Amino acid sequence: MTNIDTRGLERISKEICESIEDELNNLNLFFRVFYRYKAEDSLHKKLSKQTKEGAPKYTEQKKIQDVIGIRINLYFADDIEVVYNLFKEKFEFIEETIDKNLETEFKPTRINLIFKIHKKHNREFKDLIPDLRIDNTFELQLRTVLSEGWHEVDHDLRYKCEDDWQKHTDLSRMFNGILAAIETNEWSMLQLFNELSYRHYQNSDCEAMLRTKFRIRLNDQKIKPQLKDILQDQELQKKFFKLERKIFLNYLKEKPLIVPMNLENLVYILNYIFIQDKRILEETPDLILIQLKPTLSKLVV
Repeated sequence: MTNIDTRGLERISKEICESIEDELNNLNLFFRVFYRYKAEDSLHKKLSKQTKEGAPKYTEQKKIQDVIGIRINLYFADDIEVVYNLFKEKFEFIEETIDKNLETEFKPTRINLIFKIHKKHNREFKDLIPDLRIDNTFELQLRTVLSEGWHEVDHDLRYKCEDDWQKHTDLSRMFNGILAAIETNEWSMLQLFNELSYRHYQNSDCEAMLRTKFRIRLNDQKIKPQLKDILQDQELQKKFFKLERKIFLNYLKEKPLIVPMNLENLVYILNYIFIQDKRILEETPDLILIQLKPTLSKLVV
């Protein structure tokens, strides 16, 4: 394998990462994105690996696919499905690794997807890494913020140090049990926000109800007085409360909107797509109406 221009590889990795961030920002989710690329010595080490039978592990038929790796850490576990579907539509999908664990065992669950590098980077990537045992692909990992720390420790201090855990399966299982507790806490956090949203609905606090129900990044948390007065209508509040967050995110996935996502605009957009209250429509800025008036894309449940 020839020497690698790591600056070129870093540039490609960064540009892929930025394109992913742009897509996630269109959904206004809470997230963090990180990228990495394998250093030359790491690639040499991986290429030298052999199977149990002593044959080369990586060949032109079975290539290394994760020279570039992107990891998305999402604040909320229910966003994983939305993001998973988003990128399977946006990028050229190759394959995936999604673990399905038994009810009786504690094991980390991987959600790793392999995509082709965009054609605009393909030529440069092949020039940087001409080895035919290395594929022009990148790996996308989906995680939650709460589980990220555990996965980092697992990778660096268990996966890379397997011998340290030999004959200590009880401790290894206990370590997996920590992840099980994290997953339980993620579920509990979603239930907490659902309950908080419901309480705000009961107290007729529509602003707080919308913030806690939809859990998206908002540039401004306030609503102008005339819109707030309209939202005092109990029946209207009920309609907003019954909206499904997932359906709204899927709409944004299909039809990104070029408007600042603040609480006031959120009300306008939700009303236009789902409710069509005339009073709110009259308050809706033209900039939003122009983008929403074309035929709505089919909403995915």
